[in-house]
Amino acid sequence: MNHLKKPPILLVDDEPEMLFSLKGLLRREFELFTAESGREAIEILKRQEIHVVMTDQRMPEMTGIELVRRVKNEYPEAIRIVFTGYADIKSVIEAINKGGLYRYITKPWDPDELIEVLQEAAAEYHRIVEGKRLLADIRDYVRHCRELLHGLEARQTGGQAAPEELARLSQAASDLLDRFELFTPLPPAPPGSHS
Repeated sequence: MNHLKKPPILLVDDEPEMLFSLKGLLRREFELFTAESGREAIEILKRQEIHVVMTDQRMPEMTGIELVRRVKNEYPEAIRIVFTGYADIKSVIEAINKGGLYRYITKPWDPDELIEVLQEAAAEYHRIVEGKRLLADIRDYVRHCRELLHGLEARQTGGQAAPEELARLSQAASDLLDRFELFTPLPPAPPGSHS
């Protein structure tokens, strides 16, 4: 991923004036996408990689909480932020509990603080995605090491490592793979890769 590229952010609000204002504030720092409804936001998410979704809470048809809940289920890496002019503690709790909310922001916000929050959210997205890639790479590496160890065990000769040591290393690799699968379920390895 190109770290110099502007992070793609989806702004969702049923008030076009608010979207216009946000675009004016954020256009230099971020690649912006806008939607005036939750349904429109989902359509954008289907077509475009989005790192951060920032949505208004009070919208017709689909509230911000309903939207972030869907985003959490369908695009779990996307960082979710809800903003509103209404301090409704029940909505805040629901957004955190059901939408896996990163932040809840109240209007009006300080422009510099908003930019900082969005930059932090984009960095969090990058951390999550890179962490998943790292785990996948480690899993593939351990699988490959296990295959090599099995090969060494199969053709054991006098000048190589003791069979007990190879068996211990092979078992440790198997245990690590089991821990990876339990801790962080990863997508299956692509066909043709080492497994």
